[in-house]
Amino acid sequence: MFCTNCGAFNKEGVDLCFNCGESLRNDQIEERLARLRTLNDTPSSEKSDFFHPLFDFSFHRSVTVRMIKFLYILSILFAGLMALFFILIGFQTSIWFGIFALGIAAPVIFLLTVIFSRVFLEMILVVFRTADHVAERGMANVKEKAESREGIHWNV
Repeated sequence: MFCTNCGAFNKEGVDLCFNCGESLRNDQIEERLARLRTLNDTPSSEKSDFFHPLFDFSFHRSVTVRMIKFLYILSILFAGLMALFFILIGFQTSIWFGIFALGIAAPVIFLLTVIFSRVFLEMILVVFRTADHVAERGMANVKEKAESREGIHWNV
C-alpha cells in the first residue's frame, strides 16, 4: 500500500505511514481524495481569471502560481533585453568586443539571468505553498498529530 501523502510503500494493514505518519485508513484516504477532486473541479472561468484574484482584498483566492508564471515570463524578456543591450554596447565599443559579446558574453548573461530568476521564483513558490499547507492543516492538527505518534510501534 502506498501513502497518498508522501508516496512511501507501507505494509498492508498498518494504520499510519512509517515515513510521514499520515493515516492509511480508507475513510480518511477517501476524504482526502474527495477534497482533491473538489479542488480540481473548479470552473475553468475561475482558473483562467487573472485579475479578479489579483485585486481580491479579502485574500480568499490565491494568485501566487499565476503571478510566478507571469514574473518568470518577464524575467526571460528582461534577460533577453539585457543580453541585446550588452551586444549593442559591445559593438559600439569595438568590433572585437562586439563579437565577444555576441558569441560568448551575451548568451552566458542570458543563461545566468534565467537560471537565477527561475531558482529565486521557485524558492518564493515553496514558501507560499508551505504557508498554504500549514494554514490548511492548522496548527492544532499538527500538534495533535505529533502527540499521537509517541505510543506507536513502527512496523519497519
